[in-house]
Amino acid sequence: MSGAALLGLLVLVALLGRADTAHATFNPSYAITVLNDQGGANSDFTGDFSIPKGDVNFGGAVFFIPSEWDVTAGADVPIGAVVGDLTATATLGLINGACFNVLPVRFVMLNASIDPSDTVVYVDTEEDEPEAEGYGLPDYFEDKDKSGLQDGIERYPDFITRLLDDEPGDEVGQPLQPIRRAAGITVVAGVEVLLQFLIFEPGTFINENIPSDAELGYPSVTLLQNIGDPAQDPIPSAITDFCTPLVSSNITFGISKDNGCTDAGAATLDPICEVSSVILVEEGVTDPDESGSILFTNPPEGTYTFTAIAVGQRDADGDGYENGLDTCPFIANQGDPRIGGDGDADEDGLDKACDPNDDPLAKGTNSDEDLDGYLNRQDNCPLVPNGEDGTNQRDSDDDVIGDDCDPDPDNEDAQGELTIIEATQDVTIGPGGPPAQETPATDATPAGGEDDDGGSSAIIFIIIGVVAAVIVLGGGGYYLIRRRGA
Repeated sequence: MSGAALLGLLVLVALLGRADTAHATFNPSYAITVLNDQGGANSDFTGDFSIPKGDVNFGGAVFFIPSEWDVTAGADVPIGAVVGDLTATATLGLINGACFNVLPVRFVMLNASIDPSDTVVYVDTEEDEPEAEGYGLPDYFEDKDKSGLQDGIERYPDFITRLLDDEPGDEVGQPLQPIRRAAGITVVAGVEVLLQFLIFEPGTFINENIPSDAELGYPSVTLLQNIGDPAQDPIPSAITDFCTPLVSSNITFGISKDNGCTDAGAATLDPICEVSSVILVEEGVTDPDESGSILFTNPPEGTYTFTAIAVGQRDADGDGYENGLDTCPFIANQGDPRIGGDGDADEDGLDKACDPNDDPLAKGTNSDEDLDGYLNRQDNCPLVPNGEDGTNQRDSDDDVIGDDCDPDPDNEDAQGELTIIEATQDVTIGPGGPPAQETPATDATPAGGEDDDGGSSAIIFIIIGVVAAVIVLGGGGYYLIRRRGA
């Protein structure tokens, strides 16, 4: 269960029908535009993405940039250069409450190290040293050398080498080498959040569910936090749910911009640098000046196809609520988890359908029913203890139902249908290009949908990718990436 979201837009709370008539739907849509469609231009891209109210949320996504696009290698761009700007607004559940809070978030994306020989640990390695600087902060969030950049930008987070490798199935292979990594760091509801986009060479194997055909182009993978790390244990979070509706907007730059947090001549840095590692400077005014690096170059005039592959979260009982939102995943809910108290008279986060005691006057209220340290709305087994003294929320088949309450935890099909979406978009470079338009994605399983060929741009791989990422903050399953159980 999880959450994150987008600046300047208002999202209304989704109000679904009753569970006995509901069914899971997954209908993402997006509008994308190349700002300069001339051949050879170093164009910015803009894009907007949405999932309608009541739909299940994303569980993962990988996107392909046609190989005709020129993608500059990260080693040729200064570390800390500003390469994109993403804002989002999503509907969140906070501290075991109903999923109806709207929270804006902004990620300014920076070019980040792609050197796997110089890694930084994701977690706080100084937690046993209360007097140490950085105590209580994840190591990637710290700036030990006082450069104005957090260590997760200047060094390579170690979990990526475990999460992405070149070996299909459950075997551990060699870490994949990205050609570029963009990283953004900010604070969401008191939680330090790391968002990353990794671009790989065409033909790179990502996952069994993702084609590795070089003709599709450069695969781009989105990571949020260290979700999917086979060595990870979930950590309780203030964000206990993330649900639809969701909207997002992103700009990815064709030419880098300067980062005001890396000013060697400044006597003091702006406090915002302590939170997000960046102050966006339109023109180079600091030392060092990271602006002016070419990031993307349009191909010659012609029409090119972008491909997006994404999945919707599972709904085991078919009541319209994905497992990550549903505290009664095997019994149809009597209420809507997006409405406070609906089907939950004692408002402890458990729907009446499976709450052992829903009467607030008879000591029914218990925000952690199984007393395992995870609040009901964030616990993947809310009625069976599986906290730090047990399996610590282990979920071997990534269906967002813990092994200790999953009747078949090793089932490859998991609990609930995994809906895979595959969509293509044609981009015309040069005269005669079509205008941008909102385009629904195509359902690839079950088969039968037709790909839409409306106007688009390369931003597709970032827009949908970040939505897939934010879904797993604080819990949930990144289905297309996590391949091995811990």
